[in-house]
This record gives sequence, C-alpha cells and structure tokens, in this order.
Amino acid sequence: MKKHSLFGRYFLALALLLVTAFAQASNAPPQHLAWVSAAFSRLAVSVPDRAPERATLKLEQTRRFVAAIAEASSSAPLPPRQYASLLLAIGGSESNFDTDVVDGRCPKHRCDPKKVKGEVVFQAKGAFQNHAVRFNRDLWQSANGNPEAQVEMADRALRRSLARCAPFAPFPAHVFRAYAGGSCSFELKDEQRRVALYLRMMATPTPSAGGAS
Repeated sequence: MKKHSLFGRYFLALALLLVTAFAQASNAPPQHLAWVSAAFSRLAVSVPDRAPERATLKLEQTRRFVAAIAEASSSAPLPPRQYASLLLAIGGSESNFDTDVVDGRCPKHRCDPKKVKGEVVFQAKGAFQNHAVRFNRDLWQSANGNPEAQVEMADRALRRSLARCAPFAPFPAHVFRAYAGGSCSFELKDEQRRVALYLRMMATPTPSAGGAS
C-alpha cells in the first residue's frame, strides 16, 4: 500500500476520533454531530493535505467544519442528514475542504480567478466557493480561515437553492444547479459526481454510542 494511502487511512480514522471527542460546543444533537463527523471522514482528502505537516491544521479545520455543519443542518428545511449531505457534497466537490482554499491561499486555477487591471482577483472564497453577493456580504471579509463563516455563507446560499430549479431535474441534482447559479436547464459538467458524493454521504452508517461506525 502506498505511503499516501496509509496516511490517508490514518488521518481519517484519527479525524473521526478527535472530531467526535473534541468538536466545538454546538446546538446540534450529539448523535447528529457524531454522524456528520462520520460522513466528513468519508470525503477524499486533497493531495496537499495528505502531507503530515498539515495534519494539525486539517484536524482543527475539520473539527470546526463538522460542528458548524451539524448545527446548520439541525435547523434546516430538510431532514438534518439530507441537508448536511448537501453541504458536504458541495464542499467536497468545490474544494475537498483543502486547507489552502479554506485559508484563502488559492492556487491560480482555483477560486474563480479573474484579471482586473492586470492583477488576478479571486472571485470565490472558502470551502464552498461562495461569491460576494447581497445575502453574504457581511461575512465576506472575515471568511478566509473561518470555517464557521464559510458554512454560514453556504447555508444561506443553499436555503435559496432548494426549490429554484426543482422543475428541471430530480433531487439533489436540481439543488446543485441552483447553488451553482447558472441555468436550471443545463446539467453541470460534474453533476453526476456531485450526486454520487451526496449519496455516499447519505449512506454513512449511524455511529455507535462509542463513536465508531
């Protein structure tokens, strides 16, 4: 087995253990918090984040993302696991929750770069790649390195996306189209992958009382 594969397995097992044990205080029910932890551990880890020197930062960001996603989905207009799975599928597809993207250190091909007066400006921020729009401008400036703000921006966008494209595609594909902000009539280039990731999240087993699934 390759070194990166071994490290990935080790990291995911350790992340699940630590996130369940040390998640931030959250209004989410403990069982739902544990389930979101287990689902998050099934996401692929970006190649840069497999480096051992990033483990501490990755675990801290994971802890904060899990707590925020669990809390947001506990009061969502969909069943908590469905809503959490949508958020996880969006974040997993947009950024792999990569620590560089989360902290605002976007590679030149990420975060929707655009040249403005000869300088590259990144139009999207955070794990969920939100743009500065009317309903999240209050969070925009503080979003880099702030998992809680990033989840709140994604939550606001997702709530507005649940019904807009419903006549054009089955769930959850129509949600992903609406969230992306384009035409409801056209399939996203990676739509099937997003749907598959959502289904993978939803298939996460309920963790046992001891925290292991």
